[in-house]
Amino acid sequence: MGNARRIAPRLALAAALLAAACGGGGERIEVAAASSLRLVLPRIVEEFERASPPDAPPFRLRFHGSQALATQIGEGAGADLFVSANALQASRLLGAGIASRPTVVAANRLVAAVREDAPWDSAEALAAPGVRIAVAAPSVPAGALAAEAIALLGPAAASGLRANVVTEDPSVRVVLSRLELGEADAAFVYRTDAEAAPGVRALALPAAAPSAEYVAVLIGDAHPRAAALLAFLLTPEAQNLFRAAGFLPAVASVEAR
Repeated sequence: MGNARRIAPRLALAAALLAAACGGGGERIEVAAASSLRLVLPRIVEEFERASPPDAPPFRLRFHGSQALATQIGEGAGADLFVSANALQASRLLGAGIASRPTVVAANRLVAAVREDAPWDSAEALAAPGVRIAVAAPSVPAGALAAEAIALLGPAAASGLRANVVTEDPSVRVVLSRLELGEADAAFVYRTDAEAAPGVRALALPAAAPSAEYVAVLIGDAHPRAAALLAFLLTPEAQNLFRAAGFLPAVASVEAR
């Protein structure tokens, strides 16, 4: 009986160590992603996990502005996979030597979102005095795209639009919330965000405006399942989910350009 009492704790410890080695024990694979992916990426991860062993470590997703996430990762925040809304933020980590395998996994277009009953029918009309416009901060991918798109509308309209900007926010999700809460009359957000928001319609921006390219990179000594997920993002299954959510398909990896 005494031997059994001594052996039982050892068996429990061995079982715990074995579970940890097999991916149990609370291990999680960290995915940091641009806030505009908050509706589609969980669906893609769920689809990926359908084919995973039942004891495989789960993914934990966190969403924020790409610039903020890149800064956090650069300062040591845990991540196995980072999906940025542009190449610039991924390049920061590649240049620091803590990221690898840059791959374009999807694309998106920026629009000017307004409420359905708003009187404006073009982006140029938002240059009228008194229109409150929300954009992302210039360091955020959506903010940089907004600045480029506004410049393409012509000097007069661009000047009026810039004068009407009332807030520059840290992520496209916050920008959209300004419109939803009535703190802004228009918000420069991705097409996918506008399409998913009830009571909102999109005003097209110039066709010459660049699209956002989502660049995924592996961080440091990433878990092998993070690399497998990165590969899965380019499969027809994942690309169909991107497309269903309004994203444009991936066209090439950064390394291939």
